[in-house]
Amino acid sequence: MKITEKIGMFLSAVFLSGYLYAADISAFDKSNLKDNFFTTTETDFSDVISKPELKIERQKKDIGDFSKIPNYSFSYLNQLIVNASSASVNTIDCVIYSINMKDIPDALIAARDRGVKIRIIIDESHVYPKADAQIKRLISAGDGIEVRTLRGTRSYGVNHNKITIHDKTLVTTGSYNWTFGATFSNYENTLVFRNPVYVKGYVDYFKWMWSKARTMEQGASPEVPEGYYGTPPQDKSGSIVLNGVKVPLYLFSPGSETENRIASLIDAASVSVDAVTFTFSSKPIADAIIRANARGVKVRFLEDDDMAKSSYMAKYVYEAGVPFRWIGGRNDKGAMHNKFFIFDGKILGTGSFNFTTNASVNSFENIVFTDDSSVVSAYQKQFDWFYSKATAPASSADFDKIDKINDNTTDDGK
Repeated sequence: MKITEKIGMFLSAVFLSGYLYAADISAFDKSNLKDNFFTTTETDFSDVISKPELKIERQKKDIGDFSKIPNYSFSYLNQLIVNASSASVNTIDCVIYSINMKDIPDALIAARDRGVKIRIIIDESHVYPKADAQIKRLISAGDGIEVRTLRGTRSYGVNHNKITIHDKTLVTTGSYNWTFGATFSNYENTLVFRNPVYVKGYVDYFKWMWSKARTMEQGASPEVPEGYYGTPPQDKSGSIVLNGVKVPLYLFSPGSETENRIASLIDAASVSVDAVTFTFSSKPIADAIIRANARGVKVRFLEDDDMAKSSYMAKYVYEAGVPFRWIGGRNDKGAMHNKFFIFDGKILGTGSFNFTTNASVNSFENIVFTDDSSVVSAYQKQFDWFYSKATAPASSADFDKIDKINDNTTDDGK
């Protein structure tokens, strides 16, 4: 069978299957196909892309109906956000680190055109000194779409969130940036929730960030000191408990002592801790992981391979005897970009928060916690699969030469 026939069959299966959310065929071009399918010769993909059966139009969405949006997904996350935006009636509030795909901007502009009010907060470094074409589109889209920028504190902080809020009814969060790399090359996740308590927390967080963000007229912000923004909204419900320790429904950075509060949850685990991250430089989290392993908790730690090899903390936990593995992305260009914890197989924490001090102290980040058994089970299966495919360092020599802790690890959101 020719490679083009195989790809055609694959794409047909993807678009015609019952998979949660398939990517829009318009996102595929020759370059993308060649990047994502292994070929040994120069291949003409034009017949694959132009096949009539692949020109499948998006099913018309039921405006105002979010019932078909899944509670989580690990693939083709651009379409999940598009579908949620297409179903929105009144408002869409977004906080995003980076954008270079047109799918979601298209959906936001289309929503605006039917009367939905759009507000977007974009990481400042992706606007100044030069913005991507898709960001420029949103900035210049006109009435109904308002864009502001936000930077973190000191020179290392960024707005690293990836959040959408639809009609103040449905929220999406996770690791996913609106980029080609995140969509087709990385391992990523998106969590969706509708519970009013969670939604209110994220609505309040957006309101807080919006008040700190700068308009286009104000331009770029000067560097600001640690603590400049104050304290973000806090959850005080205590509705989730891990072995007697209260688990917040969400933690927002900067200003919530997030790395220390995560460390306290690791200390509360009695059975298992599964953790996966893109970058890792938090000593409080590293020390808590080591303590958990030492007291007999089943610990499995997973990090992106490229980032781990130059991470002091990765080497630190590995040399302390913590079961540690690393893995890349879906292809050679991709990364393990997930960031989540599972405590005792019962509580999940996920969001934009990499396991770094910078993410806790300087950057705008979020992590949400849930004990919903169906969600936790899905993430557990995903983690188990990642871990089964990952490899362990053969020795400390597999790490690059690392002499000291790098406290200034940035969360580049690849």
